[in-house]
Amino acid sequence: MSKEIFDKLRGMIRRVSVKSIDDSGEMQTATVEVADGIERKNVEVWQPYGLVGVPDTDGAISLAIAIGGDEGDMWVLPPSNPSQRMGGLRKGDVGVANKAGDRVIVGADGKIAVKAAVEADISVGGVSFKVDAAGVHVTGGGIWHDGVRIDKTHRHGAVVRGGEETDPPIE
Repeated sequence: MSKEIFDKLRGMIRRVSVKSIDDSGEMQTATVEVADGIERKNVEVWQPYGLVGVPDTDGAISLAIAIGGDEGDMWVLPPSNPSQRMGGLRKGDVGVANKAGDRVIVGADGKIAVKAAVEADISVGGVSFKVDAAGVHVTGGGIWHDGVRIDKTHRHGAVVRGGEETDPPIE
């Protein structure tokens, strides 16, 4: 095998250092260092549908594929940053995490664990549910427990002014 063919084959798949990531376009792109001092810019990052991320580039690595052996036509797999990997999952678990330690773990045991450093928000239509250090905040819509409305619009029966307690909320 000639050196030229060997070099082409060797250059088809290579480990690269990720220098920067641009997530502003239709396709995420990266600037990668393919060899010491040799960079490729605007390299497409092929990501699975519905799952995206922009890791810190300090320590980020990826695997680059030169289409047809043409190093001018490269794409990279989604980058990783081993120093910020979540780790500690059990067999069958799936997790998503960021560098701050926020995470969602879907456990093989049927449990879903959500951890947020600052707050967790869920919004559906005009209703939002937020959990933060101060507590639970619900905006819009109503709140029911066992079919009985318990939000600020609920009513009580047998209300008598004075020091007595009311009956439980009614619908």
